[in-house]
Amino acid sequence: MLNIGAKIKELRKERKMTLAQVAGDRITKGMLSLIENGKAQPSMESLQHIAKQLDIDVSELMQTENHQQMKELYRDVEIKRLALNKEHDDKKINEKVLELYHLIHPFHENGSLKGATFEEVRIYEVYLTMRYFAKMDLSEKPFVKLVRMYEQVHGYSKILKIFGRMGNIKFLENNYAEGLHYLHEGEKYIEKYGDLIDDLEKLDLYYNITVSYAALNDDVQMEKYLEIALKLAKEKKIVYRLNDFYRFLFFIHCSKEEGEKASYYFKKIRAFAEIMEDPNETLMEQLVTLLYINQIEKDYEKTVATRFETNFALEGVSYSADIFFNGQYGYAYYMLERYEEALQTLKDIEIVEYNQHPIDLSMMYRAFAVRALCYFKLGDKENAKRDILYAMDGVKDLKVTKEIQFIIDAYEEIKK
Repeated sequence: MLNIGAKIKELRKERKMTLAQVAGDRITKGMLSLIENGKAQPSMESLQHIAKQLDIDVSELMQTENHQQMKELYRDVEIKRLALNKEHDDKKINEKVLELYHLIHPFHENGSLKGATFEEVRIYEVYLTMRYFAKMDLSEKPFVKLVRMYEQVHGYSKILKIFGRMGNIKFLENNYAEGLHYLHEGEKYIEKYGDLIDDLEKLDLYYNITVSYAALNDDVQMEKYLEIALKLAKEKKIVYRLNDFYRFLFFIHCSKEEGEKASYYFKKIRAFAEIMEDPNETLMEQLVTLLYINQIEKDYEKTVATRFETNFALEGVSYSADIFFNGQYGYAYYMLERYEEALQTLKDIEIVEYNQHPIDLSMMYRAFAVRALCYFKLGDKENAKRDILYAMDGVKDLKVTKEIQFIIDAYEEIKK
């Protein structure tokens, strides 16, 4: 690493400036001398002052000898990261995760990623993320130090992403309260840096806080942050995240069978999907259509007759939605007392590990309860008990909603 003190001394002498001139009124000549001789480490505030006195950008003081190498690594990392984000095949995802990890690991090992520049911090963040994805370390703790590192290089918007990631890690452990704590820590940085943080990052944070309060059954706080987010989106005319909020509200009102409100957001979701022409949005619009027919219209014949074309670039995004779609079709078949067809539809369902919100969990586990009831109706009590016990265990810590009440009622019927 290039000695920052030596760099300051070199630049000062090039400009024929004295210690007093560079020190100014913010630091002493003695402290500046210690910094130049590597006997003291300057704070970010001191570096900013020194850079100003030398009439340079602070980043010039923080450049390392391998700065160009870091810039090239940063470019390569970002290219590979973007390719990873577009990948949907599990095997290829794992390969790309390990490829990124092995690309960065030597630089981590030789101490190059100390956080002197934004590029170094970003590369280190990707490194920790790949370690998490590869299940080398599933804790949120390694990400904590990134907050201070990003603050030092003025990457304020990235700070919210780090708190969001830490919150998500706890969320996936069903530890909603601890996850919410991290999100609120991130919220403090919005108050601290205000307009220096991108509005899209703020919306991400508010969305995560909203769904976390919903998971904790705190409707008052949920609605508070929902209003904050929607107000920001409308004031800044931001479409980003808007449909996520619409879907979230739709699921809540649909679960409560509040037809008018569910219909309102259903129309918005459909309009949004039509405008965006995005496969993921289309997929979600199809799912909410089935939900609306089952939960609000209760027209089960219409549900089983409603089939969607999923061959238009949906390859790779539909794999995680199978249990949600088949769960809706299976439920409709069950309500029509077409038990064999329901079992056929639900035969290969499995829980999606990364969907851990109570709304998702209740929908997924209800599919197992439906399958249990079908087995029971057809006289297969052993498989019925297996599935209903699995469903009950999956929702035992969740607030009782209509979906979960369905599971409870199924359990009572089967255990008789």
